[in-house]
Amino acid sequence: MSYKVLLPITILTITGCSSYQMNQLGLRSSPVNRYPNYMSTIELCEVANGYRSTNQTRISVSSEQWKRKLLAEQCDELVKELYFSRFIKNIRITKPKNENPPVPTPLPAGATTAPNK
Repeated sequence: MSYKVLLPITILTITGCSSYQMNQLGLRSSPVNRYPNYMSTIELCEVANGYRSTNQTRISVSSEQWKRKLLAEQCDELVKELYFSRFIKNIRITKPKNENPPVPTPLPAGATTAPNK
């Protein structure tokens, strides 16, 4: 089988998995050796829910989870969300924000708007 066929099949298979499933396959089971404030949200959730090990304390991980306002249920949903659906959610077509109309510059104190004659 040629690599031209095998590569797309492999990519589609991996994107059809979730982080949890990748961990179960052993592809995402390495320990996270970073400070919690440098971890991605998925890494933080995996460590907080016990799917991956870390060299950081449980308190520091929980503190960062609290700072990011992530509940255990939200983390579990994030970890079990498919990579493909996460990719689709990140692709958003956004309209440019309407800029505020220009505000006239105020005149300095004591200046008049029309000359007196």
